[in-house]
Amino acid sequence: MKSEYILQIKFDKANNTFKPGDFISGGVTVVFTDPTMKRLEIQQFIWKSEGTIISQNKETHKDLERMSSQLHPVLLHQLDGQLTKDKYILQEKNTFPFKYQLTPYQDRKILETYVGVYVAIQYSIETELTLSNGLKVTSTIPYFVYVPGQGSDRIKPTDKYPRVEHFLITPDKLLGNSSTMNKSQNAKFRINGLIDTSICQFQEDFHGSLIIEECDSEIRTIDLQLIRVEKLENNLGKISEATEIQLIQIVEGNATRGLEIPFHMIFPKFFSCPNFQFREFSVDFEVNLVMILYDGFKVTLNFPINIIRK
Repeated sequence: MKSEYILQIKFDKANNTFKPGDFISGGVTVVFTDPTMKRLEIQQFIWKSEGTIISQNKETHKDLERMSSQLHPVLLHQLDGQLTKDKYILQEKNTFPFKYQLTPYQDRKILETYVGVYVAIQYSIETELTLSNGLKVTSTIPYFVYVPGQGSDRIKPTDKYPRVEHFLITPDKLLGNSSTMNKSQNAKFRINGLIDTSICQFQEDFHGSLIIEECDSEIRTIDLQLIRVEKLENNLGKISEATEIQLIQIVEGNATRGLEIPFHMIFPKFFSCPNFQFREFSVDFEVNLVMILYDGFKVTLNFPINIIRK
């Protein structure tokens, strides 16, 4: 049965983006779908704002499904209030304001909005209108939360910013580190470069450069891959899963030897965030530099990175 009333929530701030301590304000409009109706009798009209960190897609991961009985949503923020005490809503006076401060729930902390594969952090405001006959009309709208300073606690006091990292890719170098080659065939190549910093400001590009000094085979592509590493742990088990967020091609075809090639990458909103660890949940990030040759030879160089927000 189609409701005769629709609730429309609108924030005063156009981009629906807030930080801890901000006041969130807006209005809820009760839209009468029947223009001949002048007033509406109600029992109550309330709002509730919540922020939670959850595990998701449990059915797709055997170990996570086994752990799920003790992986419950964790409240990060919760507030509620009344939009009106009146028992009637008039069609010509049908918008009701709300205002509240974004504060943590109890002794917990606000974390930045994040949409992952197995972990998600989400914030929303829900309004609920209870009619005189007991029927309820609801509406929910999400909002984005960013947290200045998040990720800084994952940085050691001795770490310097920016932390420039130079790299050299040769067959011998790859055999002794975290990088991988997918074939054991003889290959001759030498690539050097740098990333400007492995401690990254979320608001700034990830950037660096490379120079292909030598490569006997023809290059097909060089890509920059952003990876999320999501970890969940409780007394029933532990999982750590790395999944791709985005893949950016920085070289197509057989690039000129000796030419400096810059690369840039923006950290995507929602699908990445500053590194964090909270209770059973943690999310970290890595960048892979992937070179693929036309003969099928593939080289991957891995850089763990720390993302922080100013």
